[in-house]
Amino acid sequence: MLDACRELGITLIAYQPLASGALTGKYAGGVKPKGLRRFTASFRGKGPQATAPVVALLREIGERYAKTPAQVALRWLIENDSVLPIPGAKNGAQAADNAGALLFALTPDEIETLNKTTLAWRT
Repeated sequence: MLDACRELGITLIAYQPLASGALTGKYAGGVKPKGLRRFTASFRGKGPQATAPVVALLREIGERYAKTPAQVALRWLIENDSVLPIPGAKNGAQAADNAGALLFALTPDEIETLNKTTLAWRT
């Protein structure tokens, strides 16, 4: 879909840019979500296995900037001219964490590594 948006000059609005919390890292290591999110693809079947390398890379990049995996994921989307992420927040702390994505920039190499690492997970 993103390729079609780029071809047509349309900005993709990324609803649930943190994959229902899967990219925040709080569900790593077998931690199971509660509520409806436990039924989403990121938390069922092979979803957790596919998400693990992405979260590991988000953590690795985040350590360089003292940022959370969620902030790196949002920054990666912000750096893409064809995507407008709209992250949700259940409380002020999550909103502040989301806003932290605006306070740094990723290198072209980091963006490319994220693009490649997330390809299998996104398809």
